[in-house]
Amino acid sequence: MSEETRSPEQLNELHEQLKQQVADLEYESAADTLPKILSFLEQLPDDWTESREWVTVVAEVDNYLNEVQPELEKVLEETGAAITKIGKSKKGVRAYTK
Repeated sequence: MSEETRSPEQLNELHEQLKQQVADLEYESAADTLPKILSFLEQLPDDWTESREWVTVVAEVDNYLNEVQPELEKVLEETGAAITKIGKSKKGVRAYTK
């Protein structure tokens, strides 16, 4: 997505998509959408602060990301713990079946 084609509407669309994915517990899809939003935020037009629409959308996205961050971190921790548990179970099964 080039800077010329970026618009507040596109950022808002990604924001709404992420909100729906998190609400539906579609974390794998959200993991694809989140980097797009972060990239979008890193490449805002130089004069974005002069546009009320840009400022509003960026503020909404920032507030949402701050709000959802603890939930996403918790899911990441739970997923990591589950993966560790699976790994230990597999080792136990291998040791038992040898």
